[in-house]
Amino acid sequence: MAEAMSTGSGKTHRLEKNFAVRQISPPGSNVLEYQGLQTLAKPTKMSRGVYGGNLCAQTLVVAMESVPANEGFVPHSLHSYFVKAGDDTIPCNYQVEKLNDGKNFANRLIRVVQNGELKYIVMVSLTKKNSLEKAKKEYNNNEKNPYPFEFQSAVPSTFYKYPQKDLELNTNFDHSGMLQHKFPPNFVDHELENDEHLKAAGDRELSFYIRLKEEEQLQSKYRYAGFAMVSDSIYLSSLSRILHLPKLSSGLPISVFGEKAPYFFSVSLDHSIYFHDDDFDPKEWAFVNFKAPRFSNNRVLLQAGYYDKNGKLFATIVQEGLVFFKNGTEHKAKL
Repeated sequence: MAEAMSTGSGKTHRLEKNFAVRQISPPGSNVLEYQGLQTLAKPTKMSRGVYGGNLCAQTLVVAMESVPANEGFVPHSLHSYFVKAGDDTIPCNYQVEKLNDGKNFANRLIRVVQNGELKYIVMVSLTKKNSLEKAKKEYNNNEKNPYPFEFQSAVPSTFYKYPQKDLELNTNFDHSGMLQHKFPPNFVDHELENDEHLKAAGDRELSFYIRLKEEEQLQSKYRYAGFAMVSDSIYLSSLSRILHLPKLSSGLPISVFGEKAPYFFSVSLDHSIYFHDDDFDPKEWAFVNFKAPRFSNNRVLLQAGYYDKNGKLFATIVQEGLVFFKNGTEHKAKL
């Protein structure tokens, strides 16, 4: 079995160790096949299956392995469905169908299989043009090139009110030893937001900070894998905070990893990521702002924006989760 790649420092990243793959299909095959070098971990021992962020991370590595390395293709969007719980005792196999190889875009349909069973199905679109910094340089070098027009929504006020440097590190949610979180006071206590109780539950916006715990410089495909891990953390379990359900014994509004969730059982049904720009580093603190605009038929829709230290919105995620409340706790919600 092939070894994970090493950095120039001679060290192997944990991301490479966890998510590196090898091609197992013969050269020239219509459908490429890859296999993970390692098994993928669950978020907790009590979890049904593999952490969704881990599946997403290794799939992005596979997608970037399937395009020519010297052509600069990077993902700009991922749309996926969790079909069955992933098994943490065997590596995943990846079947990659090349849907399109264009001049500026490439599309891949990826099926993640274990023991002949489909576990996760993913569409990844990759592009050569996803860097505003590069586009601006090209414009400055030749004004015949189009000026890189852009706009975004304003970064929420919590970003300025509670800077991450002033917040304490929270280790209760580090299920892999690779994710770090910081929670502003208004995340922990909804009463600090004077008008939040006046908003409908679907309009309540929450924010926190998150980063990947890694010191080594990351190759491009592992930057994307690192963000995939980051992109699936906390917000589904935060439904209790959105609903203003009572705090738990820990003093937090959401259950910590390894603690049985008292209010509801939940699993992710799907996961989508939009990478708005290639200029991001999952090792740096990202400010996450999210909301749950709709809950019905035991499904909750979640939307989250990821901002860098300068307030640039560099990625957006959308996810639907399946939720079953326990013992009628939904009737305690403050809607």
